[in-house]
Amino acid sequence: MELSSRIDTGLRARELGGLYVCFDGGKPKSASSNDPQKKKQKSDDQVMKKSVIGPEFEKQDAVPPYSESKQASKLKRKAEREKTTGGGWFNMRAPEMTTELKGDLKALKMRAAMDPKRFYKKNDRDGFPKYFQMGTVADSAVDFYHSRIPKKDRKRTMVEELLADAEFRHTNKKKYQQIMTEKAALGSGRKRNRFLKKKKK
Repeated sequence: MELSSRIDTGLRARELGGLYVCFDGGKPKSASSNDPQKKKQKSDDQVMKKSVIGPEFEKQDAVPPYSESKQASKLKRKAEREKTTGGGWFNMRAPEMTTELKGDLKALKMRAAMDPKRFYKKNDRDGFPKYFQMGTVADSAVDFYHSRIPKKDRKRTMVEELLADAEFRHTNKKKYQQIMTEKAALGSGRKRNRFLKKKKK
């Protein structure tokens, strides 16, 4: 006589998705997880993701290739690489060029004309840089009463700050008047020379 440690109920427990008694207090497993039709549907969906026939296939002029050529994939990788500076510069992205950003960069390039008493090195490039980042200077709590700019005096861009600066406008106006007087003197000298040449003839 042999004693059995398990009872055979006659039910195909594995095919039905496990026992209907759940000991962990959660929801019992449904039989649909092992459904062969659903597995086939999932595999079909994965295959159709790679398919060239999409929802707007009839609007295209030509049938797109099933697999990319080596040259096309190489160009795509190059375009992805050019979006950032690379791992050596922490993958810094090129910002979107707006009119405000262009104005700030122009002001930085012409910074030598803002303060005639301060010397700046000559610009080492003709155009604007491709990769750069703009930051905001955070005020220190120590300088709250001494060197803090009030919120009503703060501007969004550098150009707006320069236009709001009275001292900068005064020096700019003075410089403009000086240039105009020099041009006027140069123009009158040229006219006089022309008059003398005609008289000699």
